[in-house]
Amino acid sequence: MPTPDELRAVVSAYMDAMNANDKDAYVALFSNDASLEDPVGSGVRHGHDEIGEFWDMVHSLSESITLVPTGPPRVAANEVAFPMQAVNNVGGTKMVVDIIDVFVVDDAGKIAGMRAFWDMAEMRPNEG
Repeated sequence: MPTPDELRAVVSAYMDAMNANDKDAYVALFSNDASLEDPVGSGVRHGHDEIGEFWDMVHSLSESITLVPTGPPRVAANEVAFPMQAVNNVGGTKMVVDIIDVFVVDDAGKIAGMRAFWDMAEMRPNEG
């Protein structure tokens, strides 16, 4: 089972990959048979191919995406939950939404399951 520090490192690597616009690094964080549900209720994607397609879809909707932590990761066993904001540049307008992501991390330190809790109705102009 990954240590709390290893779980926090996965969160950092996830945010770094997204903020660097590095699709390959992002997809490599997930196990080969990982599941991703972002946002919860939108359907589950499985494996690297579908997670890569998710990346492409998200990035087709926004000119840029920056993830900003809004609190520390919370670790329990092999899971980690963390709050953040996603700042999206959409048509020259910066929009922000609050998110809580939850990862299940396998013994190899890969994300085996990811669920993102947020609602499009809560997206708002970024005042910062």
